[in-house]
Amino acid sequence: MSVALTNVGSSPSLETCSPRRRPRVVALLIALTVCWSCSGDATDVPEDTAAREVFIATYLDLRVAALSLGTADIEGDVRDSILAVYGVTGEELVEFIDMHGENVEFMQDLWTEIEGQLSERLEENARDEENEELEDD
Repeated sequence: MSVALTNVGSSPSLETCSPRRRPRVVALLIALTVCWSCSGDATDVPEDTAAREVFIATYLDLRVAALSLGTADIEGDVRDSILAVYGVTGEELVEFIDMHGENVEFMQDLWTEIEGQLSERLEENARDEENEELEDD
């Protein structure tokens, strides 16, 4: 039986592991790396935050405009002016969805945020309309 000399308090390196244990150590390191990389911890990099915020703001304005006009289709001039405010095109909005569409968690968070902000904005618009009616009386 051979004994490798190591410093007290330090763990043996891969070179000092017995040849029989080396494959297990390597397999353990690979397994830990895979588990760590697949875990959804806070180490995830945010997905293109600026583009996400522009998408949300543009989509909200387009939906509010459609709802205020009472139609699903917005006239070209109105749509183009909203897109111009945010410096995007309709194609870029579609590309954003194409790029992130398969990331279920990202899309769920995106649509949940849009739904919440749309509800807030519609409630705010309803309050404003009520206040205007009260002021007119």
